[in-house]
Amino acid sequence: MSGVNMHDLIFNIQNLKVLSEFFASSWYIFVPFSVFVLLFPNLVEVITLIAIGLIVGYGYISPSVLSFLERYLPQFSNSLESNFQIYSLIVSVVFAVIFYSLYKSLIFVGSFIISFLVGNFLLKSFLTSYLTFQWYIYLVFGLLVGLIGGFYAVKNSSKFIGLIATAMSSFILVSIGMFFFDKYVFNLNNTLFAWATFVLSLLLFFFRIAKLWGVKSNGKN
Repeated sequence: MSGVNMHDLIFNIQNLKVLSEFFASSWYIFVPFSVFVLLFPNLVEVITLIAIGLIVGYGYISPSVLSFLERYLPQFSNSLESNFQIYSLIVSVVFAVIFYSLYKSLIFVGSFIISFLVGNFLLKSFLTSYLTFQWYIYLVFGLLVGLIGGFYAVKNSSKFIGLIATAMSSFILVSIGMFFFDKYVFNLNNTLFAWATFVLSLLLFFFRIAKLWGVKSNGKN
């Protein structure tokens, strides 16, 4: 993962260029899974869950583990860094299996954690440049979003997974597209890049959701 700083990737999500560079560096892995999930978010819940597990495992869990090892076991982390692709695939597969096996029994906890992380991601990404929050604000906001997401997921597990999968795949695909646009077409500053990625991701997300709901409505009629 040359050129991508692990600490920026994990702890400084405000810089979406770093995150998009990470996705683009392994586009051949992220694009197929993201396209499949975007097109068929509710086709088979098992497949969707495993795809989400692979994406999260490869995109977040594996670099988080590597960052931890770099800090506390630097000698061991050096050998992993030289084989990052293989290591990430193994971690993502293991995480995908664990994620699916725990989902049915821990649906509320899993949805709560995902919603908590998403809520804090949005808060840190797009408001910390303008407002300063104390740590407990992040905690309270994350808890509220997590509770809403958790209860909603228990009641509508399949629909919730479809929404999360669509949002995640939309964001990843737009991030990769924006990275190549920024690199080969027109260079954007970090703020404009972040907002363009965020807005386009939302547009793609709502467009896909509207199409899904439209199909269901027509099917009922």
